Amino acid sequence: MARNLKKESREFEDLSSYSSKKAYQKGRKRHGGKLVLKSIAAFFCVLLILFGSLLIYVSTDLISGLRTNAITKDSADLGIDTEKIVLDDKVKNIALFGIDARDDSFRGLSDIIMILTVDNKHRKLKLTSILRDSLVRVEGDSLSGDYLDWDTKITHAYGFGGPELALRTINQNFGLDIEDYATINFTNMAKIVDAFGGVEIELSTAEMEEVNNNLWDLSIEIQLKKDQDEENGVSEGREYSEIVPEDFFNGQAPGLQLLNGNQAVAYARIRYLDGGDDERARRQQKVFRALVSKIKNISFSEYPNLIRQMAPLCETSLEIDDLIGLAPILTTDFTMEAINIPEYEYENPRDYIDSEDIWHYQYDLALAAERMSSFIWEENSPYWETYGNTGKAMGE
Repeated sequence: MARNLKKESREFEDLSSYSSKKAYQKGRKRHGGKLVLKSIAAFFCVLLILFGSLLIYVSTDLISGLRTNAITKDSADLGIDTEKIVLDDKVKNIALFGIDARDDSFRGLSDIIMILTVDNKHRKLKLTSILRDSLVRVEGDSLSGDYLDWDTKITHAYGFGGPELALRTINQNFGLDIEDYATINFTNMAKIVDAFGGVEIELSTAEMEEVNNNLWDLSIEIQLKKDQDEENGVSEGREYSEIVPEDFFNGQAPGLQLLNGNQAVAYARIRYLDGGDDERARRQQKVFRALVSKIKNISFSEYPNLIRQMAPLCETSLEIDDLIGLAPILTTDFTMEAINIPEYEYENPRDYIDSEDIWHYQYDLALAAERMSSFIWEENSPYWETYGNTGKAMGE
């Protein structure tokens, strides 16, 4: 009997000991699982803190001077036909406007109208230049509250209705999906080029002469502006882009030139030489290409100072996360391509004189929209087989 009790006791002890060990191991696993979860949570907390700190640094320091303008995101209001556009989250289209304003405002006619395509799918930056005198339908609200519905030059859309009407006009006439924009004026353009240390552009003798002529005209405009401001008592604290003798090409041979800000603006304004607005658009593309090439070649440590200088010179609807999302392509080996709208080879533009004796560029907008679609979205476009890629390496 005693032996049986001893055996049962030993069996009980063995069973109890086994159960305690199993419970300990199970508890240890559960505790270990909690440690893993806590570690993962801590890791993501650190990431959020770092990302939040980055956003705070970017918003309060780097781009604190950036002029942002919240615009509608409603597709219908922006003239986007969601059933017809190509959907590709790796392709982002942004409208770029150059305003011919002599002050620091971002209002006026858009002498430069470009679509910047950030194509992360093909690692490309693409520029589509729409000539300012293109005859289009402008339909929508003006800045004064009037409803516009008329055929006119595309440059008037921004002048009468600001960026929202300009985006609506581009989207409606060319079947695009643009929701954001960035605007500079020609006064600020000179400052941007100077912030980059100038741009290198190949100039012909005729182009050098035209740059000098434009610089002379700019110097007169600036002096008149200063005189007017002084008469009106608003000159205090205002900066002027002075034209100095060094800005002129005095006796220099044609060829590759390092252009400062004033020279680059005067170059981009050349209009009455070898092809008018077509060549003017290509010169503007060359300046943009030269700026992007500078970005590719500067060191990472130079970015903060450059961003601080450039931020106050632009107005945009892009938010901080949008800007950060666009940055990665600059770290890749991307290519740059461009097209003009219209081009004689495709849209066959012709002169159009309206009832008020104003000249326009008239062409088939539907054909232009098809070629733009093929250029921007490539094989995803329904017109890819028809057009292929009609773009040229930027600057050619």
